[in-house]
Amino acid sequence: MQTKQQAFLIEEIWLLTFGGAFQHSGIYKANIKERERTYFRNMLRGYIEHTVLDNYKKEVTDQQHIENIIAICEYTTNFEEVLKAPINIGISQKLLNLALKYYWCLGILPEPPHCPVDGIIQLKIYKQPLVNWTQLTCTDAYMQIVKDVRVLAKKDNQSVAHWELVNFDRRVV
Repeated sequence: MQTKQQAFLIEEIWLLTFGGAFQHSGIYKANIKERERTYFRNMLRGYIEHTVLDNYKKEVTDQQHIENIIAICEYTTNFEEVLKAPINIGISQKLLNLALKYYWCLGILPEPPHCPVDGIIQLKIYKQPLVNWTQLTCTDAYMQIVKDVRVLAKKDNQSVAHWELVNFDRRVV
């Protein structure tokens, strides 16, 4: 059972998660009211919390993680009245990886298999963003970035999640 404090923090986590994943993405159709956007975010959050996050109570493989990212993309096909298009791999991975990172940092879930892939992380590994993460439609491109992070993390004797936690600095961009 959640305490009031934990419930409060989880609400804050989802504000940060949606803000981080949807910023600059232009996912909503024109003239969509905030009430409809809120309904979409609440439904998506419920899907992730009750269907996807349970998979992370134990270690997952890269393939299982990719399948979850794709499942989130597919779930958003139910919201064509609100969205310009279903969310893509880039937005879905950022949404899921941010949620997993926050839940891990709070001690609710074990360490996630990947980190959120965005421009800041790409700057850290490539010195310039190679791919606009909000436009990522291919799991291969996403996994290449994860593999490159994994190489750097291994050099520092860290997991991908720990490496990102140490190296992420939103003030860089």
